[in-house]
Amino acid sequence: MNGNNKTILLFLACLTLFIGCATGAYAQAGARAYTDSRKIVIGDQVRLWLEVRPAGPGDQVQWAAMSDSMNGLEIVEKGKIDTLRSADTLLLRQRLLITGFDSGRYYIPSFTFNVVANGQQQVLHTDSIPVEITTVAVDTTKAFKPIKEIVDVKWSIWDYWKIILAAILLLGILLFVIIYFIRYRKTRMPAQAKIPPEKAHEKALRLLQELKDRKLEEQGRSKEYFSELSDIVRSYLEERFGITAMEQTTDELLALLKKQSDARNELRKLRPELKTILRTADLAKFAKANPLPHEYSACMAAAIEVVQRTQVRPEEGAAS
Repeated sequence: MNGNNKTILLFLACLTLFIGCATGAYAQAGARAYTDSRKIVIGDQVRLWLEVRPAGPGDQVQWAAMSDSMNGLEIVEKGKIDTLRSADTLLLRQRLLITGFDSGRYYIPSFTFNVVANGQQQVLHTDSIPVEITTVAVDTTKAFKPIKEIVDVKWSIWDYWKIILAAILLLGILLFVIIYFIRYRKTRMPAQAKIPPEKAHEKALRLLQELKDRKLEEQGRSKEYFSELSDIVRSYLEERFGITAMEQTTDELLALLKKQSDARNELRKLRPELKTILRTADLAKFAKANPLPHEYSACMAAAIEVVQRTQVRPEEGAAS
């Protein structure tokens, strides 16, 4: 074997060894915990970091379970778990704030993490960390100082003249803006034309057309269709004739209409149409019947006829 071949073989061996070491280093999972301090005063806080380095980016990490209280220490804040990525590493990190309210030496316990890689589970543990909590140092060689009496602080309104002046100016500007805006709106706002109120028959015909446009019959929503149709007709009777139609059953309402006379004589003549509408609506609402297609159109036509034939006449004036 000549020198060139030996050089090539040596280079390949070194390259293989380097790749194996790098892969082995990356494939080694680990977990650790560390703090920024191990000695605090009562009520102060220690920052604790938990880190887990999986063997590969596809590994599943089950984070350690932890309670708010642990061995005399309290967790006052749990940060979110951050994911730090680089070219060939993955690191999961969480920050905790820990405090204690009794002096002494305590231990942050070991945390357990489960890592699943290629169907195999690996358990990782962190080291426990000692934390010493001390009280505030008191110099006992000095005498106690007496409690001082409450001292009244004299004040004058002139000490706050700048604040008072600024408040008066601000109030004046605000008042000026409000008055100007009100007057400006009165002079600039065009007179709005009064819209005449919608008459009972106009309202009923509008609602019937809206119900017709929704095409509920094509969607199989018969109960909703006939419920709204019945309510529109009943509301129209109440507004137009003062009949408590919404509170009466179909039989009670039909019996009442049979006795109508004078101005309501036309309404009595339309009793068959009303009977068709109300009976069909009761069957759809309470008996869960499915009316035939022609019954939808027949009831809608009957409702329109009732409204049109009983609408307000010019000679009735502005009633209803």
